[in-house]
Amino acid sequence: MNLRNRVLIEGFLISDSSLRNTPAGIPVIEGRILHQSSQMQLGSARKIECEIPFLALGDIAQAIANLAPEQKLKCKGFLAAKSQRFRHALVLHIDAFELLN
Repeated sequence: MNLRNRVLIEGFLISDSSLRNTPAGIPVIEGRILHQSSQMQLGSARKIECEIPFLALGDIAQAIANLAPEQKLKCKGFLAAKSQRFRHALVLHIDAFELLN
């Protein structure tokens, strides 16, 4: 089964935890991205503002850990449930990003 699950979103790094390692020694960081935009819906502009929780692993986690707060990013990744218990809460797993400012 190869169903698409890709996300591309721009926003500001507003919160991040300190870099830590998993029990297997893989670097991991968690945080949030603040997204603000105007989107067209049924012919009208709609103001969008939301905070998106994210998780990054490996080299991407190490790179994000070195960023300043409020850095503007374009993030690419996929959505996954926060955990088996909280399947309704989604987290963006970042597998690539680009600095925008």
